[in-house]
Amino acid sequence: MADEQTEPGIGEGPAKVISVSLPEGTVQALRASAGGRGVSAIVASAVEEHLRNQATLAYLDEYEREYGSFTTEEKQTAADIWARAEEREGLWREAG
Repeated sequence: MADEQTEPGIGEGPAKVISVSLPEGTVQALRASAGGRGVSAIVASAVEEHLRNQATLAYLDEYEREYGSFTTEEKQTAADIWARAEEREGLWREAG
C-alpha cells in the first residue's frame, strides 16, 4: 500500500510567506491592535475564518440542492443555537 500524501487543511501545515496589499489605514489599525499576537497571526485567523465560512456555505448549498430548502423553523433553530454560541464565546473572551 503506497503512502498517501494529503494536502494540509485550513490552518494546518508550515507557514508560508506571501505578499498582501491592504489600505494604509487598515495596516495602521491592524498593527496597533496586533499586540503580542502579531499581524500574521491575526491575518491568518481572519483568512481561516473566511475560508471555513465559504466551505460551510458551499456545504449548505449542496445540502439544499439534494434535500430541499431549510424550513423557517429549521433556520430559526439554527439562528438560536448560533446566538447562544456567540454569547458563550463573548463571555469566554471577557474572562480573558
